[in-house]
Amino acid sequence: GGRAPGEEPPTGGAAAALLSEVEGLARAEGVELTDKALAVLLRSASDGQGALRVLSEAAEQGPVGKELLLAASEASVVFRASSLLEGVLQRLPQDPAPEVAVAVLRAVADGPLRGKDADAALLRAYEECLAGVDVLVDVRAGRLVAEAALRRRRPEVLGLLLRTAAEPSKQVALIKSFGNERRLADARAVFQACPDKTACLYNALLDACVDSQDMETAERIMSEAVAAGKADVVTYNTLVKKHLQRGELGRARALIEAMRAAGGGLAPNAVTFNELIDATIRNGTEGAWVLIEEMKACGMQPNGVTCSIMLKSIQRTSKPADVEKTMAFVDALGDAMDEILLSSVCEACIRVGRADLLAKQLQRQRSGCRVQVSGAHTFGSLIRACGFVNDIDGAWAAWCEMRKRHIVPTSITIGCMVEALVSNGDPEAGYELIRELSADEQTQPLLNAIVYCSVVKGFSHQKCYSRVWDVYEEMVKAKLQFSIVTYNALIDACARGGEMARAQPLLEDMARQKVEPNLVTYSTILKGYCQEGRLE
Repeated sequence: GGRAPGEEPPTGGAAAALLSEVEGLARAEGVELTDKALAVLLRSASDGQGALRVLSEAAEQGPVGKELLLAASEASVVFRASSLLEGVLQRLPQDPAPEVAVAVLRAVADGPLRGKDADAALLRAYEECLAGVDVLVDVRAGRLVAEAALRRRRPEVLGLLLRTAAEPSKQVALIKSFGNERRLADARAVFQACPDKTACLYNALLDACVDSQDMETAERIMSEAVAAGKADVVTYNTLVKKHLQRGELGRARALIEAMRAAGGGLAPNAVTFNELIDATIRNGTEGAWVLIEEMKACGMQPNGVTCSIMLKSIQRTSKPADVEKTMAFVDALGDAMDEILLSSVCEACIRVGRADLLAKQLQRQRSGCRVQVSGAHTFGSLIRACGFVNDIDGAWAAWCEMRKRHIVPTSITIGCMVEALVSNGDPEAGYELIRELSADEQTQPLLNAIVYCSVVKGFSHQKCYSRVWDVYEEMVKAKLQFSIVTYNALIDACARGGEMARAQPLLEDMARQKVEPNLVTYSTILKGYCQEGRLE
C-alpha cells in the first residue's frame, strides 16, 4: 500500500529501513540496482561499516560507478571511516573521472586520515590512484596536491600535476593563487615545474613578484623572459605600472624605450601610455599632453581610458584653458564615447562649475549622437547635470526613461533626482517623489537620510519650517540612520526659524547615536542663539 494522501514521506531511520527493504526486494527478484540507486542506498547507511558493505557488494557485481564512488568518498568524511576511504581507493578505475579524483582528494584531506600525516596520505592517493587525472579542474583539489608536494619537496609530483592540466590557464591560476598570498617561493616552484614556460606563465610569476613587493626578483624574471623570447607587451606593462606606482618615472621610461627599440609585438600600446599618462598627470597636465602627442606619433589613438584620466585632472583649481582643452579632446573621441565617459564628463563640468560646457554635452545627448545609457549611475550623472544647468524637464526625461526601461535606481540616483528638484526651487516635488518611492517595495529600502536631507534643506531655505519638522518626524518613524550632515541641516532649520528650543533634543539624540558635533554644528547653534538674542 502507498502513502495515504497528506502523509509525510519517511525520514531518518524509517527512510533507511525502507531503502534496506527495497534493496532486499531487488536482490530477491534479481534486479540489478543502478549506480544512482546504489549511491542513494550508501548515503542512507547509518555508519561507515554499512556504507562499506554497499560499496563492497556493488564491487562484486563489476566496476564501481561514478555516483557510488562520489557517495562513498563523501560518507568517509561524514563517518570518519578510514576503512571506507581505503575501500574507495582500492576500487577506483584505471582512469577515474576528474570529479571523482577531486572528491577522493578532498576526502583524504578532510576525512579520517586528516592529521595522520595527511601529506603522505594525499601524495600516496594521488601517485598510486590518480596520476594522469586533471585534478586542477578544481582549484582547491589542485592546491591540496601542490601544497603537499611543496612541503615534502617532491618537484616530480608537482610536475606531474601541472603536465596533466588540460588547460594552460589552470597552471597560471595555480601560480596566481600562491602570488595572491604573497608566497613567492612557492609560486616560483610551481612555475619551474611547468613543462612549457609560456609568456602567460612568466606574466603570472611577474605579478606574484609585484604582489610580494619584490622588485629585485621581478627584474630578474623580466630578464629571463626577455632572454627566453617569452616577454610580451603585458610583461613590460606589468613592470612599467609597478615602477610608476613606486614613483620611479625614469625606470618606467627606460622600459618603454626598450619596448620601442624591440618594436613589433613588444611596441608600447595604449595600456602602456595610459599608465604613464595617469602617473604623470599627478604633477600637472603639461607632461600628460606631451605624452598624448607621443602616443599619436606612435600610431595610437587616445581612447576612452585616456579621456577618463584627463577628466580626472579637472578640479576646482583647474585653469579655464585646461578645462576647455580637455573637453575638446573628449569631443574629438566622437562616437567612441561610452556611458562611463559621459558620466565622467558630467561630473568634471559640475566640479569646475562650467554650466556652458555641460549644456553643450547635454544638447549632444539629446541629438542623434546620443550615448546609449543603461546604468543607474550614468542616469544619476545626467539628472545631476540637468539640475545643475536648471533643465528640470531634462532631469525628469532622464528619470522617466530610466523607470520606463525598468532600470532600478540606486540611492545615489534617487538623491540626484530629489536634489535636482530641490535646487531648482521645488522641494515639494522632491518630497512627493520620496513618498512615491517609499510606497514601492523595490525602491523603499533605497531611501536614506541623505535623500531626505535635500528636502529638509529645501523647505528650510523656503522658510517652510512646519514642513521641515513633518519630514523629520517621517525620518524618525522610518528609523533612518542620521549623519552629522542631517543633524546640521535640522539645527540650521532651528536657527533660521527662530526655534532654538528644538536644538537641545537634537543634540541629545546625537549623543545617543554617538554622532560627534563638528565646527558647523557649533557655529550654527551660536548663530541661532545670537538671532534670538540669547547670548548667555
